[in-house]
Amino acid sequence: MIKRILVALDRNKDTPLATRYAINIAQTFNASLTGLASVDLPTINSVVGGGGIGTIHFARQLKSQLTKDSRQAAETLLKNFKRLVEASDLAHSKFMFEGVPHDRIIEESKYHDLVVIGRKSHFFDNRPELETKTLASIVKKGTGPTLMVTEEYRPIKRVVVAHDGSKASASALQWFILLEPFGRDIEIDIVFACNKEKKETADKGDQVLSLAYDYLEVHGYTKMNKVLLHEKGGAAKQIINHVNETSSDLVVIGAHSSSAIRRLTFGSVTRELVKSSPAPLFMCS
Repeated sequence: MIKRILVALDRNKDTPLATRYAINIAQTFNASLTGLASVDLPTINSVVGGGGIGTIHFARQLKSQLTKDSRQAAETLLKNFKRLVEASDLAHSKFMFEGVPHDRIIEESKYHDLVVIGRKSHFFDNRPELETKTLASIVKKGTGPTLMVTEEYRPIKRVVVAHDGSKASASALQWFILLEPFGRDIEIDIVFACNKEKKETADKGDQVLSLAYDYLEVHGYTKMNKVLLHEKGGAAKQIINHVNETSSDLVVIGAHSSSAIRRLTFGSVTRELVKSSPAPLFMCS
C-alpha cells in the first residue's frame, strides 16, 4: 500500500506532469505527498570553476547570481507544487535543500513508498542542457521503485511488463504488484524480447513469461497476455514498438541487466527506454 510519495521537483515541463501522476495515485490511497526542490551548489561551484586573479571577482559574482537564481527557481517550484496539491485536498509537505540532488532524493526515498520524477529532470536550473546521472543514481541506489513520467499525461489502463527473468526485472514486478499503484483492473502484456531463431532463447522466454503470468495471477490480476517479441532490432526497440502498437500507458522494467549491476548507469535496454519510451517507466534496481 502506498502512503507516502516523493515528488522530485525540477524546472522542466514534465515536473507538473509528475505532480499530476503523484496526486492521482495519492488520491487512490489517501496518501501524503512530499515535494522536494534543490539548489545544486556543488554543480554551481564546478561550473563557475577557478581562474586567474583577474577572474576571481567575476567568478564570485557569477556564483552569487547562479545561487540566487537557483534558490528563486526552487521557491517557485515549491509554490506551484503546494498550489496543485492543496487543490486536491491531500496532506503534503515541501522543502528545499542545498547540495547534491540525487544524494538527498535517495536518502528521502528510504522513507517514501514511491519516487515520482520527470524524464528530463537534471536538477541544475541554470544549465538545462547539462546531462546528469541523477535519474540513474536515484533508481539504482534508492530503496524502492521510481516512476519516471514522460511529456504527456495518460491514465494507466494498459501496462507492459518487460520481463527477462533478471533480478532487477523481478524486483520491478514485485514492487508493482505489492504497491498496486494503478489497481488490478488493468490490462497487462508480459513481454520477453528475444531472437526467435535461437531456440534456447525462445524457450527461456516462454518459461519466463509463464512464471511471471502465474505470479500475477495468484495476486488477483486477470487481464493478462504473454507476448514473445521477436522483431528485428534490439530489445529496447522491440519493447517501444509494442508500446506504440498497443497504445500502452506504462512500462514496468528493471534498471539494469546483470552485467550493469555495479555501474551507476542504466543497462542498455533501460537507458534506451528512458530516452525514447512514449510511456512512463516504473523502475527498480
